[in-house]
Parts: sequence; C-alpha cells; structure tokens
Amino acid sequence: MAASKHAPFDADALAKFNAEYDSSHEDTALQIRGEFIEAYPRGSLGKLTLDDYVTGHHGPSFCNFVESKSKAWANIQGATAFKFGIYFGRTKSDPTRKYRFTSKFGTTSEEAFESVKKVLHDLVRLGEPETPDFKAIDDNPLSPMFKAKILSLYFPEKFLAVCSPEHLKMLGSITGFPDNLPNSQYQHLLLQAKRAHPTTRAWSNPKFMAFLYKVYVRVNRITEISIEKPRTKSHRRIDFEEVQKVRKELGQKAEEFALRWEKERLIGASLEQLIGKIEDQRERPGYGYDFLSHSAVGVCRYIEVKSVGTDDEGQRFFLSDNEYRTSKSADHSGAYYFYLVFFNRNGKPSSLRSFLADQLYANAELAAASYKVRFDLRESTKSH
Repeated sequence: MAASKHAPFDADALAKFNAEYDSSHEDTALQIRGEFIEAYPRGSLGKLTLDDYVTGHHGPSFCNFVESKSKAWANIQGATAFKFGIYFGRTKSDPTRKYRFTSKFGTTSEEAFESVKKVLHDLVRLGEPETPDFKAIDDNPLSPMFKAKILSLYFPEKFLAVCSPEHLKMLGSITGFPDNLPNSQYQHLLLQAKRAHPTTRAWSNPKFMAFLYKVYVRVNRITEISIEKPRTKSHRRIDFEEVQKVRKELGQKAEEFALRWEKERLIGASLEQLIGKIEDQRERPGYGYDFLSHSAVGVCRYIEVKSVGTDDEGQRFFLSDNEYRTSKSADHSGAYYFYLVFFNRNGKPSSLRSFLADQLYANAELAAASYKVRFDLRESTKSH
C-alpha cells in the first residue's frame, strides 16, 4: 500500500511550523539515536545479559536507554515496567526489590529473560526486510510501544518513531490510510507520507514527528528549551585573567565532548559516511569556528563549541568578534551552529544543546566583555 501522492498536511500549518521550529530538538534526537546504535548495535543483542537488559538497577541498560535516555527520540514513559517483559524493582503491593516478569515469558527470571531476548532478536530480524511483515511484527509478544520505539531506532528509514497505538491510528486516519492496520504498518506508511509531500520529504524524522504532534496530536507535546533574554542586568567587576584561565581549562573538554556528540548525531542521521569528512579548525582561529561538519550530504554545518557558565543573570558564554562576524557572514549565516556544552558539579561535560547562531542572537543579549588594546612603545632621546 503506497502513500498518496501528496499527503493531506495543511499548507499553512506546515509553513508556520517550519518558520518556528527549533532545530536543537532535531539534533538532540539524532545524536541520542547515534549513541544508542553505538551502545547496542543490532549484532550485539544476542550477547545481552540479564542486567545489561533490565531497568531498575539505576545504571546503563538496554531498557533504560530505550525508555528514558532516548526520550528525545520518542517518549514511551508512563506505562509500567512490565512492558519490557522483565525488570528489576518493586510493585505497589510488594516493596521487595527483585526481578519481576510477565508469566507469558516463563516461570523464573532466567527463563523469562531468555524468552524476552529471543523475541527481541525476532523483532529486529522482522524489521530488516525492505518490506517488513507488519502482521508478524504486531504478533510479536513484546509490548506495542516498546516494539515501535525499538524498530524506529534501528530502522528509521522504515518506521517513524510514533509509538502510541492510539496516536498511530489517529495519524493514519488523518493521513488517509485504512482503519485497523497493524501499528507497525502505520509507522511505515507515515514515513511514506512524509516522503511523498514536497515540503516534508527533506525533513528529518524528528522534525516530521514534532510537526505531527504539535499540529495534530496536541498531547504530550515536545518540550523545547527556549533562549530568552537574561532576567536582570548587573555591572559586576570582571576578572578577565581568571575568565581566560577558566575558558582554557574547560574549552578542550567541551570541544572533545562536542566532537563525539557530532559524530553520534551523524550516525543517528544515517550519515556515518560523513564522519571522516569533519574538518578540525581549532588550531586555525581565523576560520571563526571549531569544526566543519555537514547537516546533510552537500550541506555544510559550521560548529563553534562553547562552554556554558551560569551566574546571577542566567547562562552565558564568550564570543570573539571574529566568531561573531563569521557567523553573520553571507557564506555562513543559516549554517553556523553554537554547540553549547554544560558541565556537572564535578567539572565534566554532561550535556549539549545545539542552536543556530541566528536563532540564538534573536533571543539573547550580546554585551562587550573585553577589548584588544594595541600600541607601540618607542624610545626617543631628546636633547635639552
């Protein structure tokens, strides 16, 4: 079943959404998918141990990643942990922390996990063909939302990351597809509808998802972090020597964190072939940016990495005049990104947000922080 030639998306809604869309959400979603693929490649699933898989141990695990860490890709939080087939934890009626599982998978935790691992492997195998067996996917005994998200993470070219059966049916109806199709088929057909439309065909999956949820679903809307003017102004004294010292200490950590993040974003966008084409310009400050990467094949992305600090006025970073002029130049405007790196209490990079420079400037305040003072000292001898 093919999508209609042009999916019936409202043209005004598309234009309004496109003008207002925050691309930082898109980048974050793609990066987290790349991180997932690196942590849990399809070929490694057979090697998962029970504790590698389950949620409840408060450490890295397959289920923790799929449910909460990759929330930017798709949100499946809300249902009980039984959706994973097996987990470690308590229930309302029993405060004892232990392995818990649904009876359809076995009578012991070991037996249940082996059954869950098998159906997980079967699900991924079913997603591999160019035209998947949608009925077989929906017959797989893992929970619908869990299956939908796993398929979207491993096969984003076939399954859109809409995971709620109710939302899939709603969007399928809006898009003009028949009722009562398998959930996975709606995921597939929605992607076909995206590709069939002249506006959305160039959008990433996360951007198209954000459009569908904002315009049609109107629940569980994606939360976007906005840039706003600082709350107050002050005229504090600035110790520029200390500022430069801190910037130097944090800068390299931020840059290495951002470079790894960018590689994961490219993996998440299925652009692994462009990782080797990233150009490192950190030792050439005249370029006005740290890295040259790509947003798509043939589309340059100029990346300036900044360590974000916090004071009583809000968040801030320091920008050179050359960086500012480069970001506003005709050759770079619209493709110049700030990768803002945030640090935890231990002084280690913990998260990153990407923003188009033009978008950030429109909602931030630029203030002079330092000056370059140039002069020559000349000795002269005067006779008296």
